[in-house]
Amino acid sequence: MLLPSRLKRILRKISLLHKEKESFSLTAAYIFKIFSNKFSLFARHLYGARYTFLPSYRQQRKQRRIEAHAHNKAVLAIRVAGGVGDLLVIARFIRDLQTEAGPFIFDIFCAHPKIAQWIFTNVPGFENTEFDTVMHIGKLRAFYDAELHISQAVTIAYKDKKETPLNQKTFSKIFQAIAYASQELHLYIANQPFLDNGLGRVAVYSNASRRDFLHSMAGIPYGGDQLAIPCNTDALDRFALHGKHWITVHNGFDTNFIVSGQHATKCYPYFDTVLAIIKRARPDLLIIQVGASSSTNLLHADIDLISSTTLEEAAAILKGSMLHLDNESGLVHLSSCLATPSVVVFGPTPSDYFGYPTNTNIDPNFCGGCWWINELWMDRCPRKLESAKCLTTIEPEYIAELFLETLYKIEKIRDLQK
Repeated sequence: MLLPSRLKRILRKISLLHKEKESFSLTAAYIFKIFSNKFSLFARHLYGARYTFLPSYRQQRKQRRIEAHAHNKAVLAIRVAGGVGDLLVIARFIRDLQTEAGPFIFDIFCAHPKIAQWIFTNVPGFENTEFDTVMHIGKLRAFYDAELHISQAVTIAYKDKKETPLNQKTFSKIFQAIAYASQELHLYIANQPFLDNGLGRVAVYSNASRRDFLHSMAGIPYGGDQLAIPCNTDALDRFALHGKHWITVHNGFDTNFIVSGQHATKCYPYFDTVLAIIKRARPDLLIIQVGASSSTNLLHADIDLISSTTLEEAAAILKGSMLHLDNESGLVHLSSCLATPSVVVFGPTPSDYFGYPTNTNIDPNFCGGCWWINELWMDRCPRKLESAKCLTTIEPEYIAELFLETLYKIEKIRDLQK
């Protein structure tokens, strides 16, 4: 079951952290941080499931499937996992699956339905988002032709054996490809996320990356990085950005990932020095810091928008940015959807898997790539070094130089296009 497995993961991580740190106060603070976050999420899950057992809810789902079949459309339940970046990658996959297989309708089941609603709203065939626990406790499979589970990989959790639109030639071929690929990758998939590092290596050595590995599994073509994501341009009025030129910076990480300290190992610690160099070279540009509670304030940012915008507003600011500076994060995936190039500093996560070819990807000169090598990889260096040396040894001057070079190329291309 979903909830017990999550609880087991939490308890195991608490035990590992206590053994590593040998500090009762640090462990207690970590426990409080986890359970304050998870309790509110659990309450939202229960509230979200309140309609699941109502006869009207179930009759509506049943009738919808009948009507969809009358128009030769399949009805899919898609359970997704991960943060904003993962959901954006999955949205592009479903967009291209729709193009290749023909029209179908689908519901998304996940931990954060509001975020999924925003991301999937413009994907053809999308109808609803619900909490992923609803699929389990509500026994909703009777209202769907198939249930897909998608995170780093895609698997078919259930497929109706009756005659449905899924049995058509194109759909059938794609589902066979997914079934074969997921069988080949069973060891990695059955142990997610603990073997995600290995799965990433499999993707790279099959000439794929995070952006198109799902497509590779399904045997469908990749439709490109850009995705129609809703943007709230009111933010441009709120912060008086119309007619101005700006760059953006982010130094946080997925807030769903709880770490014991203030910083995660994947966060570059010297972005303030980088910004100081950029500001001296380009005083004409505004520097806007975007992000949520996991970000730390950068003194050389002109406008600090940490926890001050919605995701839709942050998307509008990123869309208008000339160039984005970041660790590997969900906002890098969002920027790629909005056709905004990024300069990305990589450490524990590998650039050959997570990087975009249109970005400037900066690799560590020492170690790196320890993503999911163990459960505490985001808390501390797996080599037990005092800091994540993969990031602390990348000089801020080098990052600033690459950023300014990339910015110059972008401006030159824009001038030629005028």
